[in-house]
Amino acid sequence: MATFSGADQKWLVETAQGLIVKDPAAAKAWLLTARALFPRDFGIQYQSYCIAKTSRNLKEAAKLLYDLFIQFHHEATLWQELHCITMAMQSDQSDSYTSFLSELFETLPKQAQHDILLQVAEHTNDTLAHCKLQLLLLNKFSSAVVTHGVKLIETLANAEKMHNDKNPVNCFRKLLVCDVLPIILSNTDVMCTSKQLYKWLQKSTEFYISYVIRSKSADNKTNNPGFKSPLKSPDASSQRFSYIEGLSEKDGLVENPWGSLHNLLILTGNRLAWNMDNIVPTDRNCRQQLLYLSRVYKATNKMALSDTLKAAHIKPILYSLILLFFQCLHGYLKYKDPEQFVGIGSPGSQQGMLVLLHNVEVATKKKKDRSEHKKAKLEKQDDMGDTAKETIGVWGMNKDKGELLEVFSTAVNSWQLLAADEAFDKDFNWLLHHWKAERWTWFVSFQIDMAIYTGDTPKALIMLEDGQETGSAQGQIEALLQLASCFLAMKHYQKACDMALEAVAKLPETTETKTPSLEDAKSGNNLQFVSCTPTYILPFCIKLILMCYKKIFMSGGVNEIALGHMIVMMQYDWPKEEKLFTQVIEVIMQQGTFTYTEFFKYTINIDILEEVAFLKTDEGGKVDLDLLPHLVTQQRTRTVTRGVTKGGEEDFKTALEKQMARYDDNLLSILKLFLTDDKSSVKEALVL
Repeated sequence: MATFSGADQKWLVETAQGLIVKDPAAAKAWLLTARALFPRDFGIQYQSYCIAKTSRNLKEAAKLLYDLFIQFHHEATLWQELHCITMAMQSDQSDSYTSFLSELFETLPKQAQHDILLQVAEHTNDTLAHCKLQLLLLNKFSSAVVTHGVKLIETLANAEKMHNDKNPVNCFRKLLVCDVLPIILSNTDVMCTSKQLYKWLQKSTEFYISYVIRSKSADNKTNNPGFKSPLKSPDASSQRFSYIEGLSEKDGLVENPWGSLHNLLILTGNRLAWNMDNIVPTDRNCRQQLLYLSRVYKATNKMALSDTLKAAHIKPILYSLILLFFQCLHGYLKYKDPEQFVGIGSPGSQQGMLVLLHNVEVATKKKKDRSEHKKAKLEKQDDMGDTAKETIGVWGMNKDKGELLEVFSTAVNSWQLLAADEAFDKDFNWLLHHWKAERWTWFVSFQIDMAIYTGDTPKALIMLEDGQETGSAQGQIEALLQLASCFLAMKHYQKACDMALEAVAKLPETTETKTPSLEDAKSGNNLQFVSCTPTYILPFCIKLILMCYKKIFMSGGVNEIALGHMIVMMQYDWPKEEKLFTQVIEVIMQQGTFTYTEFFKYTINIDILEEVAFLKTDEGGKVDLDLLPHLVTQQRTRTVTRGVTKGGEEDFKTALEKQMARYDDNLLSILKLFLTDDKSSVKEALVL
């Protein structure tokens, strides 16, 4: 509130205020008189301004405010008012009072606007508020960009350091990257060193990567009700909203982040005198962008250039590759784990996340130099788009399979092109180390998938074993599945079986009765993206464990319990497993006996039941079967063995009829019960 230098001044203002409603002309006359009598009294001049502002007299209020700024710029009350005006200019609200204050400021002379913004910023102790005012100054006055632009960038960078904010998605970095840098780089009069330009580009790249590729679990990293998530997914297709602490919803939202980063790359390249033809155009799909970069890279390597000229040709390729790699990686993650990286309504409409696994049918086949052949195809850049489609199947995704495979293979091939050049590899790894990329769980997950895809199974195993005990329950299931898959590919059948059983034990219960198709397993793909849900994972584990048994069976190393376990698991993919079943039956007939007391607990397939029952007949070889559980009753104790008694024959027939009546039961539930309750037996029976 303004103070008056005497009672007379106060009386004059109060008299004018009392006349405002009933006689505005008289009130104005009293104020003019007061201002004329006491031109150096701040209280009278300020109250005149307040009355004009309350009356929404824009021109009068602007003139009075300008006079106040010129004559009384040391008054604290005036600075409070100027601060309110500048806050209104930055506000997301659109009420009449806020709009009036903004119009009031715009009515002031341009030089006054410039000086007010500059001095209000200097009077502001809060660093973020100071930087926002400086940004407002740069947006309104191009001359201020040269004087204050670089200094503002340094202020924002230092503020981020002082706040010790390890998350690059913070209010200071956002203002620096999205708001200040485009203004600075667009003004060629601002002097910047090459070192500064590269530093700013690296900070920008880290910000946009972290802003876009961020999972929901990272947002909800604490249950503290006072915690404010630094970011909720910015993806346009998401039904979540962006939030950066310290900024309003409007200021915290980054529209088209990948496009903004590409634009920043162009602005930086122009300032660094790069060969701009080596920055990939964005008006083409990701595969075409990689082909473009591959070709300009090969052409550049053939040129005889000095170190300075070579940098101008190579650096745009490097940063274009990095941008393309992370953009494709983001696209891949949206399909791989839509719940975490997109939100409601996944792009591929699949059930749950996807996990990359070896095709059980293909992984154990002897294919000479298969991984070397695959690597050679990957290195042939012109064929990269088709390689993934030939190599990977997708199981549990209803649409957009082609796009999933394209963004994944392009990310892999971008990585390989970066790694193929010594200078690229050095710079890229320095950036990853500087960004502490080892903390990005999604990045490590991609590296594992890439190792599996390129045939580097030992590397995938090392990374999986290092992170096996960490992560969410779903993440642990994914790790167990990939461990089982990799061990199978390396023919470590016991370990593969153990990991698959552990994965099954962690699966939640399912009421799904429909058995999914195994078409992808028949297609000959080396790998499969499999939906990480019980409906799809349980069949995969059944097939994997059965394959482990099959490999040992073919070497003649299984016992009766193992044969029984194989028969139970063969039910899932019947009649495809009929050939293997016939081989098992032949072994049983050669032995003449077969003991497996869990048979009637888990077997409901009518064909299998009939074939096993046929073994008891003369035509079937009159095999002695011990398939009934050993029963103990209160009236009598009787062990039923090999069906030699009349009672045993009746019990066998009853059990057979009972199981045949269950043919329509949920087979997946039965097999999950088998792999859970008989887990130890399944492990022990796999004798190496």
